[in-house]
Amino acid sequence: MKRRNITGNKRGDTIIEVLISLTILSLAMSISYATVNSSIQALYAARTTANATALLQQQVEATRITSNIDSNISTAGFCFTGSPLRVQTFNAATCKINNYNLKILEDSAGSGKYTATATWNVGSKTYTSRMNYVK
Repeated sequence: MKRRNITGNKRGDTIIEVLISLTILSLAMSISYATVNSSIQALYAARTTANATALLQQQVEATRITSNIDSNISTAGFCFTGSPLRVQTFNAATCKINNYNLKILEDSAGSGKYTATATWNVGSKTYTSRMNYVK
């Protein structure tokens, strides 16, 4: 009786073929990881910018409804804090809300042109968002 070869005439993969396959697979996985990582970072940057814009809008609205802001304060910088919101002379400690440093400056005393600025850090990077308002 003749013995039959179970595997037929097929040869197995050589170690070189396996290594090449693993190299291609690891390269594809690295590219996928880099893409997902950059997408997550972009999403986080967009979220923090949206939060900063919302805080700036709140500051601009508070400036709009406040009729008597001292010109010495407005040209030196101020922000609104607390509940209800009240004017604070700019100080990095008092004008910090949710890790955003907020500052409103009037271009010149009595001009009615204000620039609201939010600054925040993510890792070693510093981001800034500005909003202008004319009263």
